[in-house]
Amino acid sequence: QPWVRASVHTPGYGVGLFRGPHMHRAMWWLHQKEELRQDVFIVHGGSPLARWLAFFYARCSRVPCVYVSLTRDTSESDLKQRREIVGRGESVFINQSVVEAAIHGYLLILEGVERAERNVLPVLNNLLENREMALEDGRFLMAPKRYDELMRGGSDMQGYLRVSERFRVIAIGIPCPPFLGNPLDPPLRSRFQALLLPPLPESVLLRSARQLIGLGQEGPTAIGGGKEGTLERGSTPS
Repeated sequence: QPWVRASVHTPGYGVGLFRGPHMHRAMWWLHQKEELRQDVFIVHGGSPLARWLAFFYARCSRVPCVYVSLTRDTSESDLKQRREIVGRGESVFINQSVVEAAIHGYLLILEGVERAERNVLPVLNNLLENREMALEDGRFLMAPKRYDELMRGGSDMQGYLRVSERFRVIAIGIPCPPFLGNPLDPPLRSRFQALLLPPLPESVLLRSARQLIGLGQEGPTAIGGGKEGTLERGSTPS
């Protein structure tokens, strides 16, 4: 089976944080879930490492991504559609990031799941499970397989939007407890495949700090230099 090996010389990520088997295994795991068409949940200990990993995977996979930071003020309209006044005072519904990602097949990165109110995230439950969602303007997001079947059957698909088969979700959050926040409801929790991202080894952090201030063997080219990240297939992780 092919696996993903991420280049550690990607501009902006060249401080050594993604070097070594600890991150290779995480990248390989994400690649496996992508091949299985499964959404994932990265559990971390409060550092930005999980966010960097999600962005790094999207960049190495060359997949467009949409980032949504959830807060206590996030409402249902922030995830679906928002009514706005445009033009000459006309009121229209504008698709938000989650809907755009579903339609165009982007990678949706949701961070801060534990901060969202308990009545907000169930909005995504049907989208994660069945790739379906009812929108505020009366239209309906439909799973690609079901949409294609109805199209072949000659059904009138006006008012229906096809969810791309490339649409994937990476959710990021911290465990609650011991951290403060709202735990995921069991129905929503079952939609994800979870990855526990442990803290980086001390040796990796020390090497990254040395490179960042120009004390490492690789010189002061820690950030901004090197080749673009790529995905290489055909090897096995060490």
